Amino acid sequence: MVKNNAHNSETASQRLLRFQNNGPVETIETLLKSLDNHFNNEIRVTPANFQTTLLFLGIHAVALTIGEVFFNNLNSRGRTDHFKNYKDFLEKFVDGPTDNTKFSTVSDRIHKWRNVIAHQWISISGHGIAYDYDMRLGWIKVDGILVINPRIYCDTYLQAFKAGGKIWKYNSMFTPQELNDIHARILAKYQAQ
Repeated sequence: MVKNNAHNSETASQRLLRFQNNGPVETIETLLKSLDNHFNNEIRVTPANFQTTLLFLGIHAVALTIGEVFFNNLNSRGRTDHFKNYKDFLEKFVDGPTDNTKFSTVSDRIHKWRNVIAHQWISISGHGIAYDYDMRLGWIKVDGILVINPRIYCDTYLQAFKAGGKIWKYNSMFTPQELNDIHARILAKYQAQ
C-alpha cells in the first residue's frame, strides 16, 4: 500500500485539533506548504518532460484550491465562481512584470482550455490554443490562436511559492477578519466528506 504523503504526517484527528486550536496562519500555511511540497514537486518536472496537459491540470488544481479559500468568489446563483477565483489567483500571485507574463489577461482562455482537458478533451476551442516551449514570450495571440509557452507559465507560477514569493505575503493582502474567514473555509473543507 502506498500512503498519501500529503496526509500521513499526523492523523486526521490530530490535524483537525491543530487546525481548531490555532489561528489562520496555521491552516493557511499548512495548506500552502502541503501544495508546494506535493503538487509543486510534480509540477516542477512537467516542462522538462513536455507534460503539458499535466502542467495545466496541476497548476489549475492548485490555483482553484487556493482561490476558493482565499477569495471565495460566488456567481449570481451563489455558487463558487471558479473562473474569478482562478483569475484572482493569477493576478495576485502569478502575473509577471511584462504584459506577456500577465497570464490573468488570458485567464478566460486558459480556464476554458483546462475545463476542456479535464472534462471533455475534444472541443473546437482546442483549435484556438497552441504551445511553444521555445518562444521568449509567456503568451501571444497569432491569428486568433493563443500561443502559450508552458515553461514560462510554469516558472511564473512556481515563483509565487519560492521563499519570499507572493503567495507567502498573503498576510498583508487580507484583514484579520478575512484571514479568520479563510481559516474557517479551510477548516470546513478539511472536515467535508
